[in-house]
Amino acid sequence: MHDTLFFGFLVALISILFFAKIFGEIALKFGQSAIIGELLAGVIIGPSVLGLINVNETSVLTSVLKSLSELGAIILLFEVGLSTNIKEFLKASGWATAVAIVGVVVPYFLGYFVFLRFGLASQQAIFAGAVLTATSVGITARVFMDLNRLETKEAKIVLGAAVIDDVIGLVILTIVLKLVQGGKFTTGMITSVSGMAILFLVLSVAAGVLIAPSLFNLISKMKQSHTVFVMGIVFCFIVSALSTKVNLGVIVGAFVAGLILSTTKQSEKIKRDIKPIYAFFVPIFFVLMGTRVDTSTFNPFIVANREILVLMAILFIVAFVGKAISGFVVFKKGINKLLIGISMVPRGEVGLVFALLGLDNNVFEPKYYSVLVAVIMLTTFITPIMLKYLMAEQKNS
Repeated sequence: MHDTLFFGFLVALISILFFAKIFGEIALKFGQSAIIGELLAGVIIGPSVLGLINVNETSVLTSVLKSLSELGAIILLFEVGLSTNIKEFLKASGWATAVAIVGVVVPYFLGYFVFLRFGLASQQAIFAGAVLTATSVGITARVFMDLNRLETKEAKIVLGAAVIDDVIGLVILTIVLKLVQGGKFTTGMITSVSGMAILFLVLSVAAGVLIAPSLFNLISKMKQSHTVFVMGIVFCFIVSALSTKVNLGVIVGAFVAGLILSTTKQSEKIKRDIKPIYAFFVPIFFVLMGTRVDTSTFNPFIVANREILVLMAILFIVAFVGKAISGFVVFKKGINKLLIGISMVPRGEVGLVFALLGLDNNVFEPKYYSVLVAVIMLTTFITPIMLKYLMAEQKNS
């Protein structure tokens, strides 16, 4: 029995990692993020196409794969925090804050009302709207980096706004998770959960910034190999576990842990050492997300699907426009407002985490999850193309 289970586990891992790398490479060849390829790999090996992996089943193997996927989500958000310059984060200008707030509020309410219009309950619409709030820091930063534009005024505003955007999004996520887990949607609940989330973030970062540099200076003197990296991961797990004790998601704690360790002298070493772990666990997370997509949802020849396809088209417009207009709150002269707005469009990894939490908590049906993932993938796909065009236009003008 044990040998059969372990054989099945190895076959599942082989399938996930092999297809993740093949399709990730294909995505890169077409100038897209590897995330797109990993999601597509999941769709193809999932139950709606080849049927090699099915995490909708209840089994020991499924539980193990889901646990590996959750570790991938933690490592992903830990790395995002590590890659965030906390000084720039704390010094984010008023323009970045304004862009972030508009880029969260407008897509959220537009998404909320669209889902209500298509028959979802208020609670479902609240969560689905939250999926549209988060901007992908990684995708936007990668495009600016590839085009040597990281030092521009637009890039600084966008990257600052994207980080603030994610923090606001994480607070929103905490509120909606509390709601779907039985909490009542009241002003007191929102105030309580928001206050707890902000207090946890502020106190954790403040305490961590004071303690972590000295602690990791001491750890760096230890003789065993990779001790700094291992203790960095341990620190991440501790903060992630603590975040659950104040009713915050583990990904909030992982992000905070990374943000704290970004202030240490050892941060670059931890980032360098985490790359192999990241390369193993994070693709598992994205591939398994892809396996949850039901491709039959997008078959236009099935009459029942046509309303869903209309919903997807409208949500894509909402997701795109809701972020694009955020750039126009910057009234500073010499700033390309459209470039800033388009840079905020990709939802990427954090939006996918939100969507999966909605599915796992039975907030909405698999078909709505599939639509949200498709919208996230479309925003991630179209943004690099548009940014390259806008930057080329700006350079030639």
